[in-house]
Amino acid sequence: MIKELMIIDQAGIALFYHNFKNNDKLDDEQSLASYFDIICRFTKNSFKESLKTLVLDSFIFFFYTHKSNYHLVLKCENEKYNKDVLESISEKIIKKFLLKYKKELKDFNGETSLFISFSEDVIEILASKFDEFKKFLIMEQ
Repeated sequence: MIKELMIIDQAGIALFYHNFKNNDKLDDEQSLASYFDIICRFTKNSFKESLKTLVLDSFIFFFYTHKSNYHLVLKCENEKYNKDVLESISEKIIKKFLLKYKKELKDFNGETSLFISFSEDVIEILASKFDEFKKFLIMEQ
């Protein structure tokens, strides 16, 4: 199951972060976003491939890079990983984000609080598309 979601811009800035378990922010999501951006750039430049997953003992980080070079990163429980589902979710979420905040992204001044309300869109996208995720959200609240 998806535990956290982050959208990172081309400069490595965490524009949006959502924790599905408790709605808390990370203490330092900007450092994590910079790290993810660097490893995505490294794999692209050094190996001419896109980073898709980073596997830890308990978690998998799934990376989706949009053609605009914005990254969406999903932190998932290791045993509940389905690449096709995560790819579909990621594509839908990033497209909605880029469309909804087109003006704000064009004139982006570093103020990430503009994007906080996107949590509602993420939950709506996931709940409408996946009944299992809807049940997960109800059970966790």
